[in-house]
Amino acid sequence: MENKAKHRHNYRILIIPDDKDEPRAFSLTLKQLGYLKIIAVILGLHMLGGLIFYVQYYRLHQKNATLHLVNQQLEENNSRINKLMTDFQDLEIHQEKIRKALGLGGLNGDRTTTELIIPPETASLAYQPDYEDSRSQRRQDSGQQQMREKHNFLKSSTNPLHDFHTSVPTLLPVDGIMSADYENILYSDPAQHRGIDIAADLGKPVRASADGVVIFSGWTYDLGNLMIIYHGDGFYTYYGHNEQLLLKRGSMVKKGEVIGLLGNSGVSSAPHLHFEIWKDGIALDPKEYILEFSQL
Repeated sequence: MENKAKHRHNYRILIIPDDKDEPRAFSLTLKQLGYLKIIAVILGLHMLGGLIFYVQYYRLHQKNATLHLVNQQLEENNSRINKLMTDFQDLEIHQEKIRKALGLGGLNGDRTTTELIIPPETASLAYQPDYEDSRSQRRQDSGQQQMREKHNFLKSSTNPLHDFHTSVPTLLPVDGIMSADYENILYSDPAQHRGIDIAADLGKPVRASADGVVIFSGWTYDLGNLMIIYHGDGFYTYYGHNEQLLLKRGSMVKKGEVIGLLGNSGVSSAPHLHFEIWKDGIALDPKEYILEFSQL
């Protein structure tokens, strides 16, 4: 009985191979079997913990990869925003300079009407009827008749210098006869003639004197259908009394491109083009820049 009870505390494990080898047997005590159960449980827990860890690690890795991609996109978007802000600031500064040069006021809401496009201290356009009256009197003057006979008919040329400085107004805007000359005796007198008048047939094409961008294209009291082009480096050209304007504000224009049709709009007694050149707020004599005058 004693041996029988003792054998109950032992367990035999018999391993029988598939081939003809002898079977193998192992004896384990109940205590050893308990240790094996504990080890098996610990290994199972480790395997379960490892599986959970790797699943969580995989999820975190996927989230990290997604966050890295989102962060990269945010950095790219931030770079684009910074570039746009820089470009916008440059455009705002450029627009502010143009608005000040044209007398439109600042961008803070303090602005004048669109017709008042020239600063008072450098006004080239006087929106009063007496301006045209004084100009009409000058046209009737005998000195103007002598000047027309002297200059005769103006015709644009294919001078290669036109292509040398495309943004400098050197091209004659329309073929015709200069009917009124530039005046700058008293700079502060708004009734002075700040440009030249070129008489030509109604509807004749008017061309841009240089490359630039249209900053004004609309109606004014004195000069009727008026177009103003900014050429960079402080240069502006004015084209007044047009019958029709062919370009809108903001349009890019090339030297020699047709921008309007010559007319008799505004305060005018006959079809002609009123043409002015300004630089840094100062009216210049167009004859000093238009190459066709150098050939007279």
